[in-house]
Parts: sequence; structure tokens; C-alpha cells
Amino acid sequence: MKISNEIEELYLKVYGFVEKVPVVLTPYIRRLIRLCALPYYFFFVIDWSKCDKSKLAVISDLAYIFFCLKYYPDNYMLCKLWQIDRRDWKFYYGSIYDPYQRMKLNREVQKKEYKVVFNDKEVCYELCKSKNIPLPTQFCCLDPDDNYVKILDKIFCENAIDKVIIKPCIGSGGHGILLAYKQNGIVMLRDANKLFKLEDMKLQVRSVVQAYMKQHELLENIASSFNTVRIVTLLTKNKETIIVGALARFGIGDAYVDNTSSGGVAIGIDIENGRLKKIGHDFNSNEYLFHPTSKVVFENVELPYWNELVELAKDIQKGFSFYKMLGLDIGITNEGPILIEINPLHDNVGLEQSYGPILLNDKVKNSFMEYDLLINDALI
Repeated sequence: MKISNEIEELYLKVYGFVEKVPVVLTPYIRRLIRLCALPYYFFFVIDWSKCDKSKLAVISDLAYIFFCLKYYPDNYMLCKLWQIDRRDWKFYYGSIYDPYQRMKLNREVQKKEYKVVFNDKEVCYELCKSKNIPLPTQFCCLDPDDNYVKILDKIFCENAIDKVIIKPCIGSGGHGILLAYKQNGIVMLRDANKLFKLEDMKLQVRSVVQAYMKQHELLENIASSFNTVRIVTLLTKNKETIIVGALARFGIGDAYVDNTSSGGVAIGIDIENGRLKKIGHDFNSNEYLFHPTSKVVFENVELPYWNELVELAKDIQKGFSFYKMLGLDIGITNEGPILIEINPLHDNVGLEQSYGPILLNDKVKNSFMEYDLLINDALI
């Protein structure tokens, strides 16, 4: 019996070691892959019509970021680092998808076993609803083999609405989102490319159906899309919720989504007063002093209900204390802020492009140090 127990213990130790090996090696394998991808970034990602630095100097910059700051330089183009003093690059955290950042965040701040709670919009909505968080009305979920015509016709008939949003339960970046609305008594749908009838709708994945919210008139005057604030929160070691950074997003033209990956423009927000910063950016590193459609100048536009929005963000973060850093998408209506979506992994490069380097904030820097999230010793 004793020998049997010893064999079982030995087996469990060996099994545990073997199981951990991929986890330990993965960041280094991923980093090796990124090293091989550096030439691709140099030749195909950098827009040389915008980057006026010599090619040799850029090679030096990319090598410095990769080997000294220890992350893949996918923020070099978006954040226009060639225009910034190299001594200030240490304040940029870079992408949280990068191997070393991901490895450190997974340990305590963003444990991957909890991601499913936020990845699935249906599950996340029900959890938020149970916490009395202000949300858009969610009518139902549609499966690919459902009778869309019957279900959506019923939603429009029974509710005093003229638009709904249909979003994949699992997805990001505004991709796969449909806008459904009534036109002359007929339900029509729009995706990113075309307009079509309800009868021609073909869902590929399970999707939620939500009311299309009427946004605050100040935001409506800037862009007709439903525009949101992306605010990133962090629950510190002493249980204080701090704001890592924030930006506002606006759709372009007649777009109904505001994501930069879907063509929108993002502008950093001064988190002390809720005012927009001077310059907006798109996904192609273009800069905007004013909205390209409405021509509204961004600088110093004061977002309504800013204090209430910050308090809502902090309450949401505290309500999900098991996952200590969240990217919250919050809309603003005439009645106040409303949660649109929770992102377990926010786009930190996009945040730093618009908001600025997050480690310039001493509270953020010190909290990152307490959680051992820094990936180099430049700030130590």
C-alpha cells in the first residue's frame, strides 16, 4: 500500500511537471517567433510616407524596443515613437498580448480561467444584470437555425423601438455586428458592406439582440454612430480602483459602430476632467484635429456625466474583483452612462496611441510594480 502511494505521488509530480512545461516555454517560443517577424514589421508595417527617420535609425529603434524594452515593437508605427525621445519610451507598456506582458498578467491580474465570463456577451450580460449595472435592453439570443423573421418582427411589434443591434456572443472589434431597423414597415439589415432584407439574413454564430440606444445629444452632434468611451480600470493590491487610461471613439460617415478597427477615430480623454485631448487617431496612424464628417473640433470637448461614468467604471471593476484589469466600453445617454461591453483584454497599443503612455501615471506605474507587471528594469 505504501509503495502504491509513493508511485502515485511520483506520478502526480511528474505529470504536474510535464503539464507546466508548455506554460513555461510558451512565452519564450512566442518571443522567438516575434523576433523572426521583425523584418516583416520593418518592410510591410511601417508607412515610410509618414516615418521620416532613416531606415538604419529605425532598425536601431526596433532592436532597442525588442531587446532592451523586451516587447515586439508593434506600437512603433501607431504611437509614432520615432517622433518621441527614446528616453521616454520606457513609459509605454506596449501590447498586453505580447509574450512577457501576457505571462505576467496571467499570474494574478488577468487569470485566463476567468476570461470566459467576459468573452461571452450572453453570459456577461446576465452577470451584469444581476449586479444592477445599467445596460441596454437585451431581447433575446438568436441561433443560426432560428426563425429570424418571426423573432425580429415580434421584437419590433411588441416594443416601441425602430432599431436593434445584433452582435455575435463571442467577438470583438465591432466585427460581425448587424444593425436591424424598420423602413416603410419592412425590417432591413446593414452590415459593414451592404444593406439587405431580413429574409436574406444568415447568422453564422449565436448572437445577442439588443436595443439600439439613443446617445447623448453632444455625442450625436459629433457622430451619428453610437459612440462609446473605452475606460481601462485596475483593482490595486489595496483594493482601490484606479483608471489606467481612457479614450472616446467615434464612427465615420454613416457607420453605426465606432471601433477604430472598423474605421472609427479614437481620442484620448483627460481623466481628471473628462475633456477630449487635441488629436484623434485612426487604425492607420492618421491624425485628426476634428471629426472628418461633422468637423467638430475635438480639443476640450467635455464629455457629459464624466464623474458618473468614472464611478460606474470603478463599481464594475470592484464587482468583478477576481479579474483585476478590465477594458470597459461605456455609452452616454441623456439619462447617464450605460455599460455596453466588458473586454477582458483591451487593446493597450490603441489606448497608448490616443491616451498616451500609461506608465507616466505614478499610480499606474506603482500598481504595476506591486503586481510585478513590468517586463524590463527601465523604470526600476
